Amino acid sequence: MPDFLPDKFEAGTLNLPGIIGLHAALEFVRTEGIETIHKKELSLTEHFLTGISDMTSITVAGRTDIIDRTAVVSIAAEDMDNSEIAVRLESEYGILTRVGLHCAPSAHKTLGTFPCGTVRFSFGYFNTKEDIATAIKALHTICG
Repeated sequence: MPDFLPDKFEAGTLNLPGIIGLHAALEFVRTEGIETIHKKELSLTEHFLTGISDMTSITVAGRTDIIDRTAVVSIAAEDMDNSEIAVRLESEYGILTRVGLHCAPSAHKTLGTFPCGTVRFSFGYFNTKEDIATAIKALHTICG
């Protein structure tokens, strides 16, 4: 690195696509409003939690309501490998999840989901109620 200013603080080419993308994302959040985005994400989360509430073969890790939570739900299967659930969700339904300990084994020890971890769903502003209904139907089919 050069030792003269301003070059010594400029490690390389600026990430222009990232900067432009960040600007677009911030503009979207400013236009839509954080509360609007949060409300929709929690509505989808509540729809999901309600839709799987009758399933005795899975357990929700953490709260089963939308109070003080984000739009992330982790589940653990009683009689099925979580990895198998994740693979089937992707291959049969096109639903991508994250499975395992999520780089947080101590958290899973606290939740009682260690060493198997969970299948983690995350809902965003651009998901729809139809997406959530598909995920619920898929879990009912896969997990019984």
